Amino acid sequence: MTEIANADRGMVQAVLDNLRVADAEEMAACGTDMTTLAHMLMRHSQFAFCAWDFDCGPISVWGMVKKRPGVGAGYAFGTDDWGRAVLPMVRQIRGFVLPYLVDAGIHRVEAVAMRKREDVRRFMALIGARPEGILSNYGTEREDFVSYRWLSDEYGYHRAEKAKADGAYAAH
Repeated sequence: MTEIANADRGMVQAVLDNLRVADAEEMAACGTDMTTLAHMLMRHSQFAFCAWDFDCGPISVWGMVKKRPGVGAGYAFGTDDWGRAVLPMVRQIRGFVLPYLVDAGIHRVEAVAMRKREDVRRFMALIGARPEGILSNYGTEREDFVSYRWLSDEYGYHRAEKAKADGAYAAH
């Protein structure tokens, strides 16, 4: 069974040591220093979570680094067992992280991903993030990336629309 926990440096490093090929390729294209990434994420993240399983250990890590007041940079990466963690991750992000962001006054979260990553496009849609633009030649080898963003204003609208779709209306 996949569980969610606050990430620690060991969990982050375990995921990085067993990273999916697509995530490793993307991080390399961003020029990420893999030798210091676990330390830097633990030092600078406003929050970080890990999906883990008793059978296979840490599976994925996600969180946010504050860029400036009200704006954060989101991240998520995982092992080849990522598929086991997606549903618990999405539930945790929708049920805890997004309301937390609103309560904490975060109005924008940004993330980038290689343009060819359809898995990222689907994941971002599930958590309410939208593509904002193409970053041509963004990668170290001129790979194209997509800029995604989540906005608190849209989150409120998204929640209201979902409630209507679910037939759950707020009491007045």
